[in-house]
Amino acid sequence: MLNIALIDAEGNLSLKPGDLEVYRIWSTSIPANQPRPPDGLDAIVICASDPDEARELAGLHAGTAKGRPPVILISDTDTPPDGFDGWLRRPVSPVQLANRIQSLRRLWVMEDVARRRRAAAEVFGHNALDETLTEKQPTVLFVGDATSRFMAIRHALSSANTGMIAAFSSFSAFDYLHERPFDAVILNAIDKKELAFTISSAMRRNARLYHTPVLLLTRSGQFDAADEAFARGVSDILPDNASPKEISARVLRLAEERRRRRAAKTILENCRARSTTDAELGLYRPKLALVHLQDLLNTAAKTRRSTGLVLMAMEPPDTPISPEKLSSARVQFAAMLRHLLRAEDFPALIAPDLYAAILPYTDKDGANCVAERVTAVADCTGFDGDDPLHPFRLNINCIALEAAGEETAEALIERGMRLLDHARLEAV
Repeated sequence: MLNIALIDAEGNLSLKPGDLEVYRIWSTSIPANQPRPPDGLDAIVICASDPDEARELAGLHAGTAKGRPPVILISDTDTPPDGFDGWLRRPVSPVQLANRIQSLRRLWVMEDVARRRRAAAEVFGHNALDETLTEKQPTVLFVGDATSRFMAIRHALSSANTGMIAAFSSFSAFDYLHERPFDAVILNAIDKKELAFTISSAMRRNARLYHTPVLLLTRSGQFDAADEAFARGVSDILPDNASPKEISARVLRLAEERRRRRAAKTILENCRARSTTDAELGLYRPKLALVHLQDLLNTAAKTRRSTGLVLMAMEPPDTPISPEKLSSARVQFAAMLRHLLRAEDFPALIAPDLYAAILPYTDKDGANCVAERVTAVADCTGFDGDDPLHPFRLNINCIALEAAGEETAEALIERGMRLLDHARLEAV
């Protein structure tokens, strides 16, 4: 359950108590003139249309520290003031706000973990460069009929040094989406709402396109299917009478989040190197795992956030297998483990046949989900045995746990190993 502070400086936010709890977000209303320490908060939402007041409230409630939680502004202005991680214009749907909170929270975690992992990698002699700092201008994909507002959107984005490519059918749209990355997608839903919904839903089912923001171009006025649009993965609704400033602000705010996510992911991927990972399995080495885990635990103790850990012990197969085939299965399992985790998670080899998934800012329930996913995939995967007609399965015992109090990295791993031993005894 995410925890946010909601500061409504104008008293006209349309959200009702309990609106966000449906989406596993606990909101606490905070008076505008009473600051609350950001420790333990996953996000801060400020409702204020005056730019100076909005900035003042952000500084009062969130501070300016590098590790502050993401701050989302809800306002009636055409453009947002600087200093906010997210921006929404009224009317705001509960599902839209919940989606933005979860997305920005995930981005904050990725960026925070990327900084920490790069620092840990540098201790072990590897400098993880950020290759995305030299990216060319943002590019947006427009999908749908070329209405009268098409050229206005193109001109608004061009004035903001943003390129736009048009795809006038869903087939050409997915051709473009699979050929190259885009920073945002605008779907024309003025006359073909269902087609736009179908494309947005399809993008959310695709792991590579999942985080690409989607804006829905609609007729001006209240869009009667807003809740359905946000439930299908739409990030924002863009009225066709929006001013050029509003168009570029809405699109580029989301596009910048996409670029930040890509930059953080690149740093995390670049931390994988010969000096930081096991040469055979491609998993992070034990010493780096301890350093990175301890850093996360230190931060979690200060900010009252969770750190999850999944330990996986590989037991001997039920049937005799040659060392060569078993070694090949270990490599395949390590590759599977890497692909089952998020970019910010940390797959590591702790000891021979003992694997770990370090899960930043994840509680026990989240760790359990990862353990169940790994177990399910291992149980249904057959690995090539000495007899091609008889594949074998790996026996993987998983334990999920959450760090407790001032527990050190070594103590957390030792506690997990004791739980694994206890599970083995119960299974006998």
